[in-house]
Amino acid sequence: MDLNARKDHFSRAVVRAVAAAAGVGATVPEFDQNSEDINFAAPDEPEGPGAKLDVQLKCSQNINPNGDAFPFDLEVKNYNALRHPADKLYVPRLLVVVHVPPDPDDWFKCDPDRIVMQRCAYWVNLAGRAATDNEKTIRIDVPTAQVFDPAALRANLQRPGEAL
Repeated sequence: MDLNARKDHFSRAVVRAVAAAAGVGATVPEFDQNSEDINFAAPDEPEGPGAKLDVQLKCSQNINPNGDAFPFDLEVKNYNALRHPADKLYVPRLLVVVHVPPDPDDWFKCDPDRIVMQRCAYWVNLAGRAATDNEKTIRIDVPTAQVFDPAALRANLQRPGEAL
């Protein structure tokens, strides 16, 4: 499997692990129509349907998460799909960037006491961002404080009809 396919596969495994720990379903759309790589859905509750969230996934070993944020070059197609105003979306959308070591052999470690997926996943909400004149990519800042973990997933889930 080539490196990009491995990164795609690994990033899906990371966010599925986060979803499992959060008690949230994670499904892969049949095809990528709106820059959605994973759809999250919380279980229905007595007061109504479960909350939902759509995520565009990226994976890179070429980021430096030191400081308050790191720059990430995102394709304009994905940026445009993720920047729709929040009040126009039925389901909120996030960008999740999974940071991995350069050597795929270092991505995953396990022993009898633990399973470790190396490095970290970060999220950013681009809703309402301005249009760009760029044709291929746009550089965005991804906040290092916004780690994509079970608490962040639950906090970003939204019930249909809820105001953002």
